[in-house]
This record gives sequence, C-alpha cells and structure tokens, in this order.
Amino acid sequence: MPFNQIILNSIIRGSQLGLLALGVTMIFAVLRFANFAHGEFAVVGAYLALFFSTAIGLPLLPAAVIAAGLTGLLAVCSDHLIFKKIRKAPGLVLLIAAMGLSITLRNIVSAIWGPDPLSYEKALGKSFVIFGARITSTQIMILAVAAAAMVSFHILLHKTKLGKAMRALSDNTSLAQARGINVEYIIRWVWFICGCYAGLGGILIALETLLWPELGFNILLAVFCAAILGGIGNVYGAVIGAMVLGFVENLGLFFDWSNVFSLFGLVKAGTLLQIPTGYKPALAFIALVVVLIFRPTGIIQGQKGD
Repeated sequence: MPFNQIILNSIIRGSQLGLLALGVTMIFAVLRFANFAHGEFAVVGAYLALFFSTAIGLPLLPAAVIAAGLTGLLAVCSDHLIFKKIRKAPGLVLLIAAMGLSITLRNIVSAIWGPDPLSYEKALGKSFVIFGARITSTQIMILAVAAAAMVSFHILLHKTKLGKAMRALSDNTSLAQARGINVEYIIRWVWFICGCYAGLGGILIALETLLWPELGFNILLAVFCAAILGGIGNVYGAVIGAMVLGFVENLGLFFDWSNVFSLFGLVKAGTLLQIPTGYKPALAFIALVVVLIFRPTGIIQGQKGD
C-alpha cells in the first residue's frame, strides 16, 4: 500500500473518531463521568439515517441531519430519565448507569433492525486518485462533513453565549452557577450537541463499514482511547488524539514487524510479519498506554474526574 494511501486512510479514520471523541470529552468536562453509552448513540444515529434514506427514500444528507438531531434528543431524554436523578452520585454509579443504558440501547436496536449487518446503498461512490492515493466520493464527503462539524464546534465554543457557558461549566460548575448560569439548561444543550455529534460520527463510520448492533461496542475503546490520548476533557485534545490514533492504527497494520521481533529471536529477519486487522483495537490500547507512561495527562493536559 502506498504511504500516501496510509496517510489518507489515517486522516479519514481520525475524522470519524474525532466527532465521537468530542462528545465523550465534552460530557466528561461538564459532568465528570465516562459516558459508556456514547457508542450506542452513534449506532442509533446510523440506523436512523439508514431508515430515513432507504425506507422513506430521503437523500442521505437530510436523512443524516434528521438522524443526528433525533440522536441528540435521545441523549437529552437519557439524561432527563437517568443521569439527572443521580447527578450527585459517585462516578462509579454514573459509569454503571451508562453501561446499563448502553446494553439497553444495543438490544433495542437489535430487536428493531435485527442482528444481521446492513449497509447504505451505493455508499462507496466514484473513485479518484489524488497524489497517488485513491479516495472515493463518499470519503471526500466524510472529510468535508467532519471538518465542517469540527469548525462549527470551535465557533460554538468561542463565539456564542451557549459555548462560553459550556466552557464555564467545564471549568467550575459552582462558580458558573454563582454567576447566574442556568446549569441544568446548559447541561441539556451539552447532551443534545454531544448526541448529535455521536449520531453524525456513527453515520460517517457506517458509510465505510457494515452497520450492525455491536458497532458501538466495537468502536467504544478507540473513541475513549482517542479522548484520553488527547487529554480527557479537552475538546482540541480529543481531535488530536483521534488523528494520532488513526495514524497508529493504519501504520501499525502496514508496518512489517519482523525486524523488531527478530531482535528477540522470535522470528527470522526478513519474514513478513504484519498485524491482522482484527487486532486493530489492541493498537489503540497500546498507543494509549505508551503515551500515558510518558505523559499521564494526555497530549494536551485534560481534567480529572471521580
């Protein structure tokens, strides 16, 4: 595989993970707990987009917008029905509640759409060659949508009153409340926005892969690794961590490890030894461990939770 192709694939992968990592890290920054249901929000958004585009016949773009919005509403409802009632509980309680919600959503999706893999019709599109790397029209759309979403998130945080209030809550909730900020109102918006980004990220991932109920569970480790790698609680760190993780995964699968293992006498030098694609999640975990050994706060210093 040409090195240019590896770079392109890494950027695409990082863009997809980045949208999901943004939601994970923003929820952590404001509410100080790891939302393990975030991957299932992504799956729900992807299935809803598939429903609107195939069953109803909407074009993919409006179908994705509606699906992302409904996923945001689902996130708000989950907070109202579950997390709001245990807001002051220890982080472990919130974590267990999130895991329970994750299992529930996964089974609901499986009951409605079935356990078999599904795919978007004509998802690949036309193919182009840019600087020696092959890219499809769908991948171009993925990069464009991800870039627009990330820029929009930056504008939201720095150019709007809502974004400034969100940042104030992430810095100090008590002080923000003392300054007259309606904490619960802002928290609802945080859940809605993070849910929308989760749904959008799930759609972008499903466009390139098969869609099945276990998809959220399979990508969750990579998403959390990206958020922690960049610095949990820092939105820019989440994007950087996702990009780094994209390169680690693709370079790790491409690299010939025989020269490394031959130093320990495990294999003969010159024998082609590459990591199977099924071990991609392990690469994410290894990269996280290595970075945290040398920089425990992540690439950009994050925040602490319970």
